[in-house]
Amino acid sequence: MCMVLGFLILLSVTISLITSAIFLSGDNAPSIPEKAVLFLALDDPLLEHANMAGPYSLQDSGLTSRNVVVALDRAKDDPRIKGFVFGLRGSAFMTLSQIEEIRAAIHRFRESGKFTYFYAPSIDSLGSYYLAAAFEDICIQPMGMMSIPGISAEMPYARDLMNFVGVSPQFFQRKDYKSIYESITEDAMTDKSREALEDMVSTLANTMTTAIQNDRAMTPERLKEAIDLGILLDSEALALGLVDSLCYGDEVNTRIRQSVTGNADSEEPIFASIARYIGETNHQRQLTPVKKPKVAVIYLVGTILQYNDGAQSLGTAETIVGELRAVSESDTIDTIILRVDSPGGDPTASESIRRAVIQAQEKGKTVIVSMGSAAASGGYWLSAPADRIFALPSTFTGSIGVAGGKFSLQDLWSNIFVNWDNVRWGENAGFWSFNEPFDALGRARMNALLDNTYERFIALVASGRNMSLEQAENVAQGRVWLGAQAVNNGLVDELGGLSDALDYVAKSKNLEDRDDLQVVILPRPKTAFERILALLNTQASMFENINAQSGFFNVIRPVIEPFMNAQNAQSGQPVSAYAPLPNGALFNASENQPRINALGAPANQANP
Repeated sequence: MCMVLGFLILLSVTISLITSAIFLSGDNAPSIPEKAVLFLALDDPLLEHANMAGPYSLQDSGLTSRNVVVALDRAKDDPRIKGFVFGLRGSAFMTLSQIEEIRAAIHRFRESGKFTYFYAPSIDSLGSYYLAAAFEDICIQPMGMMSIPGISAEMPYARDLMNFVGVSPQFFQRKDYKSIYESITEDAMTDKSREALEDMVSTLANTMTTAIQNDRAMTPERLKEAIDLGILLDSEALALGLVDSLCYGDEVNTRIRQSVTGNADSEEPIFASIARYIGETNHQRQLTPVKKPKVAVIYLVGTILQYNDGAQSLGTAETIVGELRAVSESDTIDTIILRVDSPGGDPTASESIRRAVIQAQEKGKTVIVSMGSAAASGGYWLSAPADRIFALPSTFTGSIGVAGGKFSLQDLWSNIFVNWDNVRWGENAGFWSFNEPFDALGRARMNALLDNTYERFIALVASGRNMSLEQAENVAQGRVWLGAQAVNNGLVDELGGLSDALDYVAKSKNLEDRDDLQVVILPRPKTAFERILALLNTQASMFENINAQSGFFNVIRPVIEPFMNAQNAQSGQPVSAYAPLPNGALFNASENQPRINALGAPANQANP
């Protein structure tokens, strides 16, 4: 009965949300005032792709970093928009690469002469201040603080614990910098890892502090003094010029109303959210379509896997290869931008995607890679053949290496008086058994597997980047590079975000800039209506399984089936021509880098 009532409540709420979504997306949606201020009160992580949002997301939830960039770029030329206000809340989280793309958009917005305002009760990380510094006016609340203690990189080492409990890590790597399993194979940071981390932290610090110094007209010495203090009181932040004023949220509202309307007490609606502005401008563009050259932006987000396992994923070969092949057959799209935000994954899946990239090029398509927060290991594997590669200064890339193995629990079982016995057929039938270590033959075969994968990796990097094998080996060795470093060693062609990649495409077509292109986002973002229908579909499947014998599903099916049919009819996804390849990879080549804390990210959101 609880399940039945819960479903009926969910159905009622869902129908209300659908009605609201239809209303907000139609002609009845409130228009942007003639004097308006764009605002973003960020209290949820920014997404890379809209389909990463939950099923309940309608307007402000599930905002992508591209939404913010596009809104600012449109608003700078919109006479209705007088300024932009950003409010940072405690639970908000952005990656450094997202901050870099948004910073660039804020600078473009400011060049139009419109005001920008950043407000937060407190600023809790150097990354947050890196964003704030791009604004013309920064305000924190009285009694607020600034915590900008610099950048730290930390990693736990559990080899002593493994020895204590009787677990033997049997892992191998190619090459010295490939540190994915180091936290369980070593009891302290290796010299190679320390070298790479110190280099990355130094590069990140230089990138961020140089930008802050330029934005705030500060000397390096003054900024370093503030950073070394770790925590600054509100008055100290003001005295050092890190913020422009100390004020409360209502005072920010009053100042902006005075500036826009000339009346601080005006109750005239002037604020327009990013989501509302994007929705309204998209609607207007649909009403007055202009024929423009199309470019496909295909998002690959998350760990790279071979199959979808029953649900569409943004990081599987099954999805990405299908999108690449569908666009390759298009007569109206000749350029593909592959937006990669992945720390790596299954090398077999990465190879499937790389093959699809090459096939698209063979069909005359230009393929450009735009790297987000990370395009490392398998993420770089599939990026290497691109015609041009863009990365942001803070992008984690490279990690051209491989590692794999298993745990042996033999000593653990012995310590707790458990004996395992077996019957086997095959000389190496116990190869993957956790109950014993690799024998000589097992070690030899594991090393052969890693050697073959690494040699293949080096060869495809050399081919894709027009390097010799020796040059590719020199920049590989499993080392992770930042985009700012990778552009100097040939792994990346140009520093820039997705907007820069689109501008590059526009100029290659003799167009002014990305505004002259029609961008097709793939996988196609689901509408709020479709996300709710997907939720209904999931609920229906659950009830069908649980209540198969009770007959309850037969009662509710007529209610929800029209919604499920509507969802299927409106999906509009390209038909995949992808034939899954056998998953022959027996290990994961993704990178597990130590958490680099410059963002004040929640503990469960480690950086690549």
